[in-house]
Amino acid sequence: MNPKILRFLPALLILSFVGCLPHNKPIPPKAQAGILDVSSWNFERDGNVPLDGEWNIYWKSFGPFETSQEQIYTTVPGKWTNNSQTPYPNGYATLHLKILVGSNPNSFYLQNGVTRNAFRILVGNETVYESGKIGFDESSEKASINIQSIALPSQKDGVIDLYVQISCYHYHVCGIATPYYIGTRGNINKSYFEAISRDIFILASLGTLALFHFVLFLFWKDEKIHLYFSFVCFLASIRILSIGETRMIYNYLPMGVYEIIIRISGITFILLSISFTRYIQEVYPDQKYRYIYRINYVIALLLSFAIPFTITIYSKVQSFHFILILLGLLTFLFPITHGVMLRKPGAKFFLLSLVTTMLLFSLDILTEFARKGNAYLTQYGFLVFGLSQAIFIADRMIQNFRNREKLKQEKELALAEVKFKSAFLSTMSHEIRTPMNGILGMTQMFGQTNLTDEQKEYLNLIQFSGENLLLLVNDILDLTKLEAGKFELRNETIPLPKFLNDIVQLFRTKISVDDVKIELVFLNEIPSKILTDQRRFTQIMSNLLSNAVKFTEKGKITVTASSKSIDANHSNLTIQVKDTGIGIPNQKLEELFEPFVQIHSHLSEKTTGTGLGLTITRKIVEEMSGTILVASELGVGSTFTIEIPIEHGKEETTSNQESVHHNILKSSEWDKNLATNFPIKILVADDDSINLKVTSMFLKKLGYRAQLAENGARALESVKTETPDLIFLDVQMPDMNGIQVTREIRKNKNLAKQPVIIALTANVMEEEKERCLQSGMDDFMTKPLLLQELVYMIKKWSKGQ
Repeated sequence: MNPKILRFLPALLILSFVGCLPHNKPIPPKAQAGILDVSSWNFERDGNVPLDGEWNIYWKSFGPFETSQEQIYTTVPGKWTNNSQTPYPNGYATLHLKILVGSNPNSFYLQNGVTRNAFRILVGNETVYESGKIGFDESSEKASINIQSIALPSQKDGVIDLYVQISCYHYHVCGIATPYYIGTRGNINKSYFEAISRDIFILASLGTLALFHFVLFLFWKDEKIHLYFSFVCFLASIRILSIGETRMIYNYLPMGVYEIIIRISGITFILLSISFTRYIQEVYPDQKYRYIYRINYVIALLLSFAIPFTITIYSKVQSFHFILILLGLLTFLFPITHGVMLRKPGAKFFLLSLVTTMLLFSLDILTEFARKGNAYLTQYGFLVFGLSQAIFIADRMIQNFRNREKLKQEKELALAEVKFKSAFLSTMSHEIRTPMNGILGMTQMFGQTNLTDEQKEYLNLIQFSGENLLLLVNDILDLTKLEAGKFELRNETIPLPKFLNDIVQLFRTKISVDDVKIELVFLNEIPSKILTDQRRFTQIMSNLLSNAVKFTEKGKITVTASSKSIDANHSNLTIQVKDTGIGIPNQKLEELFEPFVQIHSHLSEKTTGTGLGLTITRKIVEEMSGTILVASELGVGSTFTIEIPIEHGKEETTSNQESVHHNILKSSEWDKNLATNFPIKILVADDDSINLKVTSMFLKKLGYRAQLAENGARALESVKTETPDLIFLDVQMPDMNGIQVTREIRKNKNLAKQPVIIALTANVMEEEKERCLQSGMDDFMTKPLLLQELVYMIKKWSKGQ
């Protein structure tokens, strides 16, 4: 919505109300001492006359009246009182007004106002209208407050003797609350139907707003503002039936339901107050206003405690409850005014509508206590509120649509950046790992030759540097996947005690000094098999043990494991890695899990690593719904504790048991005659000549003479002519990539048997692995190749040949 239009709408609304006020009309006369002189009033031109002023009141009398008795006057509209303005209590009385119409030829009509609780209208001795049944006590009275237009008998001698007999036992304030009007038939009927039309218009408008915003809520359920505003409009529209100008509901219900209607009206008022508060809270949800909202909820609910009491007590409590509600509305000025100061969309409309509602509600309270005789105006306040809030919500919706469009664009940009980042990481991984395959591969081959001590030292430095570079690449990729939310856990059944033993044994082989011992202790019986992501669990344990080994020069490293049962199939697994190393300063513990931070860089010469290990460890543990804690003392040692909820495994599994074993093979244990035990035909397809040579040399070392293909097309030809049993297939090749080659092979029905295809790629992203497996490949290997990985893969897939 155009902000310039919104800026001028409050002024337009005010001008519209001012424009509706009558101009240049004569002031109607008022009754004095029980007489109203309208003999000179032009009813056709100037309209109806309110019967306001001093009426005779005959307390506890329905007539006949003695002319000699003292004349007592009460002000109409208003609470019935005597000459000294002392209110009468609940009871019955007759109000009398002599209307002087002179020789006016018009036939007159009367429109009555709100009269508590039952009443009868007479002209002279003739009854012209009766609402309810007047009585002399609460049991004999049948309360009703119908508002109608009533034809008056022809006047005699230019005088209309109007009597209103009233009994009031069902409300705490008695008398005539809103004005009576006299006029011609046309003008009174017009006035009456205008009042009905206003009630129907407000009822329909608020009802339409309620339905419209409820439908909006069904479409945008995250926008609860529509739901609460719908409740406010619906409840306000329902209240129009019982508090509108014409009290429409009493025209269609039998006598005797007055008390029920009053109580139902009170309940709707409670719900309306709660909905109104909740609506404002939804628009201005700041926590600093929570006490304002709580106070208003409490105020709204106070009336509910009075519902069981008698109608007189209940009505009195309800009137005072109106005052509390008005005070509660005042407190809403704080969040709304603050919204205006912050220039929130529609805040000015919110303030205008609230102030208007409060002013009209104040007039209703005065009318309720018979201090001022106006028609009940709160419904107009609700209408002003509803319309202005509709503008406010429309403006809010427009802003939301703009924001959503902006967020959509930002999301698309972010997704594009993520895709670019993933593509960049994939390319970076491939470009770094491809030459690393040659470096580490040839380092492994070179290590199998006869070397001098000096050459071995140089070779170890080359291998150490290469492995550190590879570790950096792996850690960056892992951290990126964790932060991007693309990290997935792949649960499988593993034997927990054996898994921990193998991990500990692996690190025992890495310790080069005899002053450090590694112990594995089971504090209680732990599950024999669990469901977890074995690769990630290995990563957690490896990172913790790697740090412990790195910074412990003497003493021992203790790994303790224990479990606490949750139910028959679940437990909490607790693992501690405790060392007697150099420890961590207390002030540095908070930085321990930050990326690229190496706490010990100034405490130890062992600064190798990326500074990402513990960061990744914590994120993996949290992905597993677990926690990790650290306790340390400088110079004494550190203790890392992880607690992870686990599910017990039930299925026997052997497919993954070797995944730990093959990682801990020593070079002396490599099977140099593997081809004799597993005689299979192997094809290697790779467009990089160095990688092709490294892989073929590895296979030659193991006893295989592999077929080589430098591109996808040559690979397909070799499959047809050589029928290999096992293919190591590079994924990224220029002419025809490994995915396309695999699909062509799987589609070929002329092959005697389908070969086992193992992806050989420098891309370690999970998406790449999924893509390879979905294309029909059987397994996945990442570069740089390790000889023991090659041995493991050949053994794994040759068993079925």
